[in-house]
Amino acid sequence: LRRAPVGRFHVEVCHNVSCSMRGAERLLAHLQDKLGVAPGETTADGRVTLATCECLGSCGTAPVVMLNDTYHENMSIAGVDALLAGLRD
Repeated sequence: LRRAPVGRFHVEVCHNVSCSMRGAERLLAHLQDKLGVAPGETTADGRVTLATCECLGSCGTAPVVMLNDTYHENMSIAGVDALLAGLRD
């Protein structure tokens, strides 16, 4: 349930135990730096909303980032950068 609108691109980082142990916190910090927003916030241009979630149910392929409705598994900093670079309106 969302109480406020989200950007065109909704980026969720799983931060459950498995994902955290495999680097989700580093991914989240990197996303915050790149986007200039904290979890729960949307970029000034309204394009990207960053969020965390408790579990995306993909522990075997952690860390996991979900962009809109698509899972991106075994993510790395380079993977996050590529994901952001590929965002097209």
